[in-house]
Amino acid sequence: MYTNHMKDSNNNFNKSLLNDQKEKLIQAIKKIKHEVDECHEAEKDTFVDAIDVESQFEDMEREIQAEFQNLHNFLYEEEERDLERLRKERDRRVKMLKERERKIAMQGRDLERAIETLNSKLAEDDSPKLLKEIKELLKRCEVNFVRPAPVDSEICSGQFLGPVQYRIWKHMKASLYPNISLLTFDPETAHPLLTLSGNNTTVHFQEDKDTVADDNKKRFHYYYCVMGREGFMHGRHYWEVEVRGKTAWRLGVAREDVCRGEMDSSTTANGLWTLALKNSSIVACTDPKPTIIRTATLPVRIGVFLDCDKEEVSFYDTLTMMPLFSFSMDSILVPIYPFYNPCDTDDGRNLAPITIFHPSL
Repeated sequence: MYTNHMKDSNNNFNKSLLNDQKEKLIQAIKKIKHEVDECHEAEKDTFVDAIDVESQFEDMEREIQAEFQNLHNFLYEEEERDLERLRKERDRRVKMLKERERKIAMQGRDLERAIETLNSKLAEDDSPKLLKEIKELLKRCEVNFVRPAPVDSEICSGQFLGPVQYRIWKHMKASLYPNISLLTFDPETAHPLLTLSGNNTTVHFQEDKDTVADDNKKRFHYYYCVMGREGFMHGRHYWEVEVRGKTAWRLGVAREDVCRGEMDSSTTANGLWTLALKNSSIVACTDPKPTIIRTATLPVRIGVFLDCDKEEVSFYDTLTMMPLFSFSMDSILVPIYPFYNPCDTDDGRNLAPITIFHPSL
């Protein structure tokens, strides 16, 4: 009887333990099913993302093709204009030469007829009458070849070729969109220790500069910054900034209402989309921490491309036009302004200015 009791106890214990383990299995299955659901959801989201990315790249491919088609059309039209000018000049010259040829041929036929007339008279039998007729005929046949005015047949290729590629480039430059923007600094926004050139295209930090306090709310009074004079809300805009010889700088774009004093974070979180040179490296001032940009050499001029319609700003090394970094911006609800910071002198190592590049052509 005791043995049977032990068996019953063992059976009850085993059943209880087994039920506990089964319950754990059930919970494990539920957990895995939840993970499976998340996995399927992630797979579906990734599939949708892949379609969206593919669609975006297809859109960009069409845009690139359209941009190049515009260039092809431009070059084709320029080519047709040049060829039409060439053909008109060719037809004019050939027409003049053909007319000269016709006049010469007509005189030649008159001279040939005169020779025939004289030869026929020469073949007649001698007589007193012939003597008189020959005298009269010689007077009538006094014909001379009058050379028509010459036609210039020398063609100078410089009238139609010359520096054709340079000439077309100059024509193309006028039709570029976006063309390079001829920007200037806004002196009213410049930190008191910044000095601007007379034409407001060059700025440098001047530590010993005499300053006068003012209540201008547009002026930066903590960071050594200055904004561009013109802001943008629509369209595409491109400009270039010379940073040659500097050991530190920062530039890009900023919201019109960007803080002019100290900020907890001078990144995209506070309306600044900028690149900077720090400790011999180019960084994108992303939030919450900067993104290092790998470059073989430090750029000497930075290109900034602001696309308000797509709400993006991109940076380029203008020597190679290779992209350095692109920011996606928030909805543009206030004007976006060019932003510049030449930084301090870095113990005399960072004396070079920042200059807005204005092409000479």
